Amino acid sequence: MEYTNEQAGEDQLDLLKIVFTLLSKRWLIISSVLVFSAIGIVYNYYHQEKFQTNTTLLISKDQSDPSSFINNNQYDFLYGSNELGSEDHVSVFKSTLILNNVVEKLGLNYRYFKINKLKANTLLTKESVPFEFYFKNETIHNSCIVSFNNQSVTVEVNDNIFSFSRNESEFESSLFTYKTKISNYVGQDSYIINQYKKRETVNAIKANYAVNVAKKTNTYDISYTGANKYLNSMILNGIVDEIIENNIRDKKNVYHASINFIESRIFTLREKIDSLNAVISDYKIENGVYMPENQTNLVLENLNEIEQKMFTNSLQTELSLKLIDEVEKQISFELLPTDIGIENENINNMVLQFNTIILGKNTLLVESTAKNPLLIQSQNQLIDLRSNILNSLNIYINKLKMKLNRYDEFKQKNNSLVGIIPLRESELGNLEKDLLLLNNLYAYLSQKIEEALISVSSVESNIKVINEVDYILTSKTDKPKIFAAFLFAGLVLPLGFCVGLCFLRSFKIDTEYLKQELANINFLGIVKFSGKKESKDTKAVQYELFKRIYHNINMVIPKSKKGMSIMITSCIKNEGKTFTAFNLSTFLASKGKNVVLIGTDLGNPDLSKLFDQKTKNCKGLTNIIDNTTANFEALFNEYKISNKHLDTLFAGTKTNTKTSVFKTKRFDDFISFLKEKYDYIIFDSAPILFMVESLELLEKSDYVVHVFRKNFSSKKLVNYVLDYKEKYNKKNIGYVITDDTKPDKFIDKYGYAYGYGYGYGYGYGAR
Repeated sequence: MEYTNEQAGEDQLDLLKIVFTLLSKRWLIISSVLVFSAIGIVYNYYHQEKFQTNTTLLISKDQSDPSSFINNNQYDFLYGSNELGSEDHVSVFKSTLILNNVVEKLGLNYRYFKINKLKANTLLTKESVPFEFYFKNETIHNSCIVSFNNQSVTVEVNDNIFSFSRNESEFESSLFTYKTKISNYVGQDSYIINQYKKRETVNAIKANYAVNVAKKTNTYDISYTGANKYLNSMILNGIVDEIIENNIRDKKNVYHASINFIESRIFTLREKIDSLNAVISDYKIENGVYMPENQTNLVLENLNEIEQKMFTNSLQTELSLKLIDEVEKQISFELLPTDIGIENENINNMVLQFNTIILGKNTLLVESTAKNPLLIQSQNQLIDLRSNILNSLNIYINKLKMKLNRYDEFKQKNNSLVGIIPLRESELGNLEKDLLLLNNLYAYLSQKIEEALISVSSVESNIKVINEVDYILTSKTDKPKIFAAFLFAGLVLPLGFCVGLCFLRSFKIDTEYLKQELANINFLGIVKFSGKKESKDTKAVQYELFKRIYHNINMVIPKSKKGMSIMITSCIKNEGKTFTAFNLSTFLASKGKNVVLIGTDLGNPDLSKLFDQKTKNCKGLTNIIDNTTANFEALFNEYKISNKHLDTLFAGTKTNTKTSVFKTKRFDDFISFLKEKYDYIIFDSAPILFMVESLELLEKSDYVVHVFRKNFSSKKLVNYVLDYKEKYNKKNIGYVITDDTKPDKFIDKYGYAYGYGYGYGYGYGAR
């Protein structure tokens, strides 16, 4: 998107405003740079130089210790694990625990300074001081001054002064102890010894102590900054040593804690194992369970055997019943079945005997008659034998029933054992599992306690120093940078002030803005606005400016035989309307015109201040209007102030009439009277934005000059001017700009086109 010529002109104009604002404030900028440069030089001279001492630590990964199964790796940050993050290592390194130990070991709660007259006091190490000094009260903050002169040593402690001979190697009071380290010390210096509380010392060390971790590594850069590089080295070495010792100490504490825990656990396990063994033994005895698996197999075998016997028993019973049935059917004594499976030998023999007799009987029947004695004898034998067989079978069947009942009892008993033994086996198995677990844990802990006892005697730190202390020693007090910073501040502050001033002025009116917004209103010119006495050069410039205004007014005001009334007004106070009215009247009078300047600001009359008159006692316009009995001329001649061609009439004291002064017929008659006598009647009116009287005076004025003050009047006021011009249909209106900026010969010489052509209106004619 291309800029239009108007937009480009506005950008260039804004840049010119900033440039000329900077040029106008050049002495402020130069003074600021010089002042800040001087402050920077003095600061560098008196400021104590600081040094930074550095070292690098590496945290390596340790082997797993025997307590890891207990602490669940909670102490991995001691052994170089990255699981918890580098922030935890930094927290450990900067912990109060470590720094407290460093302060105690190195005695850092004492700080020693050598007093310098023209520079900052020099921070010293404890070893570089020619004496030893200790406060007896270590719980409070103490401070003292030790001064050496030719003959004595003076110690000032808490408003108490102690003095003793330099030859004394020791001196003790209720507050301190003093010992000489260098017997032949001849210096005449003074020293400050400050004793701080441990917490204060630790906080001071933390403020100067930094730990930085390299990304994705286990290396840590540690640095300490202070005014004494030897003290820095001592403190940083103490911190590193304490970090390593604390690492070892923490490891040993973990080992000892693990050993104590394991020992207590082993003792508890031993008691549990003995108790569980007794429980298992009692359970076996009470439940008869010793070898559950073998016992279960035996019961199952018994059940199988019983089932076989019950089957055989049932079979024998059926066979016996069958044989009984066959025997009972014997009427003519026929052969009985043999070897049918009955396992009773007596019955089998009787059946065999029965069949043998039948065979013998049948043989006799072939050879003899039925009355044969042998045949009868055989018949009787068969009868007896059949009876015996039946009795034997019944007895045998009863025996089988009895056996079957016993087999059934055995079967039920074994069936109950088959269901109970697995349950008892499960309960016994659980007890034996608990026992096995306890035995295994006992053996494991016994092994671990041996490992811990071996390791605790040879534990080493996994924190290693890979760059020794002082491998990098840098000065943190960069004097050129400090001086450059002061120089930069001295330049930036006034530049920022000027740019801010331009920004604030962007909300205020200037000539170019009024030219664009008030295109249909005549621009008359610029007035140099000054509250001080004007110099000859300023008067010359002012004369030329009013000459241009006068020329422009003559171009737009029609010629008239009577006097012309000109109203000088503004929107708000302090825009320079009274100054403009007075100076315009003075200029017209200097041109030989008869001019009367009338103060019409009834609420806040300022015109009398230009004549060193007291406003309350200055009678004028309101007194003439209120006095209806006297004629105008007498009253006017009484109240006016005359100076050659210029007469001035103040606003007067407060009016008693309820009607507005400017709406009365007497006021109209008075203005007609003045027009007959004067060429120009100049009204110094009240601000038109606040006073209704000023709007009423618009109708009485032949021409209105509206005053804007450059870089003071708000741009919003322009809309109000356009509004009352349109509302009152005021065609004879023009505006001037009062400029209270101081003249600058440099800008006037090299920026004339901007300073006067643009700023003071030489480039503009009447419109």
